[in-house]
Amino acid sequence: MHIDTATHAAHGTRERLLDAGVSVAERYGLTGLSVNRVVAQAGVAKGTFYVHFAERTAFVDALHARFHARVIEAVTDATGGLPAGAERIVRGAEAYLDVCLEDRAVKALTLEARSDPSLTVSMAARHERFASAAVPSFKAMGWPDAPTAARLLAAMTSEIAIRELEAGRRLPAARRTLRRFLLP
Repeated sequence: MHIDTATHAAHGTRERLLDAGVSVAERYGLTGLSVNRVVAQAGVAKGTFYVHFAERTAFVDALHARFHARVIEAVTDATGGLPAGAERIVRGAEAYLDVCLEDRAVKALTLEARSDPSLTVSMAARHERFASAAVPSFKAMGWPDAPTAARLLAAMTSEIAIRELEAGRRLPAARRTLRRFLLP
């Protein structure tokens, strides 16, 4: 019983650190996301940070992993029960865009981190797994090179996310255009 309580407390502290990281990222971006700022925001000792994360890079990667898990959950909820095809892709893309707007700080942080070689491998792997989820739908639509189409869709959707991030709101015209690329 004691182990479960300790595990729960550790998870709570880890989540508090991640939440603090989001707050710090909102204010300072990736370059200002320091361990000192995160622990001050979370109200924990600096050593506590290192109990949960080996270094700052692991922390930023954990922020991205948590964001990506939220995206997967939203896309799964939005596409559940839909057969493979264009409507499934469109609903998944819209769910992704909505999560990006809800979690603007981590999306912005992710964009900044794309140029950091210590983070690109794990982030790229998550991105590739996400893009590959559209492959069955492209195959169902008769696309001859479904994996390439899925990667290009991911790039297009990411560009819309960047534009919406800059605007601070949904851009209906961009979303309609994405839909028109896929639906007749």
